[in-house]
Amino acid sequence: MLSVTGVFLATQSESEASITPAVVQQSTLSVTKAVTSQAPRDLYSQLDEINIPSEEFRCLAQGIYFEARSEPYEGQVAVAYVIMNRVKDRRYPDSICGVVFQNEHMRNMCQFSFACDGQSDNPYEMTSWKVAVQIAQRVLTNTYSDITARSTHYHADYVKPRWASHLRPTLQVGKHIFYREES
Repeated sequence: MLSVTGVFLATQSESEASITPAVVQQSTLSVTKAVTSQAPRDLYSQLDEINIPSEEFRCLAQGIYFEARSEPYEGQVAVAYVIMNRVKDRRYPDSICGVVFQNEHMRNMCQFSFACDGQSDNPYEMTSWKVAVQIAQRVLTNTYSDITARSTHYHADYVKPRWASHLRPTLQVGKHIFYREES
């Protein structure tokens, strides 16, 4: 497993998106600040170029915001890719909202904890929300490569879920440890 304190998020094709030591490099704080300071005036202004319904876009941004807003920028990107990797995987729902809110009716038994914790799913920290929206837009336009190496699972480093021993760890970013299923 690769532990990451920072990565350089480079544009890459999907075929180049597997994680290798050459792809993962140390980032500088200035790279992260430069990326996050370019939020569009209208948060949803680029939906037409992405060609995705606004509800799907919002679900991805909610997943990033609620699951990773306290994580480093790269960790938020990694959570976005876990969601997108599940959408692509036939074992999971085939929509972003379907993945993010899978089993939402099962209190504390859903796929993403914020979806079934009984709390509001509306963002309340606007700076973090703008970052989540920007990451969602960049992931959906393939601005970044999948730094998770096709991971479909993650958990915080202070919990030990049973399923983790059955999956292959791929990397750790911040407090999140990422895994993928071998097919």
